[in-house]
Amino acid sequence: MRIGSGFTAKHLPEDAFQGLIDPVVMVDHFHMTSPTFQPHPHAGISAVTYLFEDSTSPHVNYDSMGNHGPIHPGALHWFAAGRGAVHTEQPEGEHPHVHALQIFVNLPAAKKEHEPFAVHLEPCEVPEIRHPGVRVRVVLGESQGVASPATQQLPEPFTLLDGFVEPGASFEHALPRGWGGLLYAVTGELSLSAGGTLRTLKAEHGLGLQLPAESASAHETLHFWAQGSEPLHFVLLSGPALREPMVKQGPFVTNTFEQMQQVILDYRAGKFGQLIMPS
Repeated sequence: MRIGSGFTAKHLPEDAFQGLIDPVVMVDHFHMTSPTFQPHPHAGISAVTYLFEDSTSPHVNYDSMGNHGPIHPGALHWFAAGRGAVHTEQPEGEHPHVHALQIFVNLPAAKKEHEPFAVHLEPCEVPEIRHPGVRVRVVLGESQGVASPATQQLPEPFTLLDGFVEPGASFEHALPRGWGGLLYAVTGELSLSAGGTLRTLKAEHGLGLQLPAESASAHETLHFWAQGSEPLHFVLLSGPALREPMVKQGPFVTNTFEQMQQVILDYRAGKFGQLIMPS
């Protein structure tokens, strides 16, 4: 996907994974070199931005709640839109190049009308798992006993792992019962063993994962490694599957068509606040 001259992305919508990545609604793995998007609204979801460490400039956030600041390489910004707010983000500085993920995470019906808020995590606050040939940043959630400090601030539990595996090494993660998610190979080729099944992912391809709530097992162990001679860079996104009706229209997600009509009316009435960009 390309928009203008400064934005390219690999687009991964939830309906391409037959519902397995619930609560994730959409992921864009993108490169951005110039401002591309005007201020725009969101409602009913969290819009999450995670910058990979190889970005060469900050991605600057502006929103109608009064937040304004840089998302540095290796940092995360979680914008829980709730009942509705307006934001935009853009690369700034010399030689801007943002390499990142934009993730839409669905909010449960009981929290879609909550006040919007934001959670920000700096690169230095992200704990890591290190083994020979393995480095995994536990950006959100928990893995192998290592937990992110930002997790308790989120509207719902969520795990985001950003991992690097050298050929000959491997990594394991326990996917809890009732959780869904997306395993994505950023670069390199990934081999996954889980539930007695072996799968392979090429770079810029994703796999939906879900351990049903009815499963007899408390968790499913995901065992993955670099296939071939190239190092692997992977991302794992996961959270409790909501299993709720979903109506999507652009940046809005509701549970019913009537709710969607009301969200659109609220936005047009100015109830999401205003965002005036600096000149």
